[in-house]
Amino acid sequence: MMRVLDRVASELSDLTPVPTEILARLDRLATTSLLATGLAHELANPLASLVLALDWTNERVDRMRKQGSAAAAELERLAPDLELARVSVDAMTAMLRDFQVFLRPNEITPIIAPCDVKPAVVRAIQMARVRLATVSPVSVQLGDAPMVRTPSTRITQIVLNLLLNAADALADRAWSANLIEVRLYTAEGRATIDVKDNGRHLFEPGRSTKPGGESLGLGLAISRQLARLSGGDIWVASPPGDGTVFRVVFPAAG
Repeated sequence: MMRVLDRVASELSDLTPVPTEILARLDRLATTSLLATGLAHELANPLASLVLALDWTNERVDRMRKQGSAAAAELERLAPDLELARVSVDAMTAMLRDFQVFLRPNEITPIIAPCDVKPAVVRAIQMARVRLATVSPVSVQLGDAPMVRTPSTRITQIVLNLLLNAADALADRAWSANLIEVRLYTAEGRATIDVKDNGRHLFEPGRSTKPGGESLGLGLAISRQLARLSGGDIWVASPPGDGTVFRVVFPAAG
């Protein structure tokens, strides 16, 4: 990516005078790409340690429950939180792996294992629930959808990105004025996921829904690329007065 950006900057300079701020932006994006590659590599080791620690903790809790520990009732309450922590760490590990694929598209390995879309969408909603609860009511309609050939963690990441993007876009408005809707259904034989809110976005890298430009706005662009890695895509529509809907589609597993 860095080489591509450098080449674009060079070609633009040869053709026409380029504003300094555009060249500076290209330079920042190239540097960010390099740093992100190193960061993804460095995060892999602590995440692996977290996986081992959570596995050990789960085994310990399960053993104590079976032995009838005096704290069995409390352990029973802890079990769902530990499971969610494990799922979240697995999701982060998969996100790093997919991000590395995003940075090195020529090294993509086709995914052939069929996946049930509904549990992946449910996991994304669970992971976003704390953030969503502070911003907007959420309507969820999960219908039937065909199996698809993409990792469930990738689907979860895409939907999670869209949910958090929606929450960021609505964050400066009153909770009662907001609405986020999630729908799963089949359309034209494909698994289709809609994430809709009554705010507005731009599906463009470098544009951010976060206040004060807290992000590079890459989450949506990365989500679209991840969908395309599995033969799917993401479209966005923002009709006047009708909010914004992001539609994710995946072809059915043949």
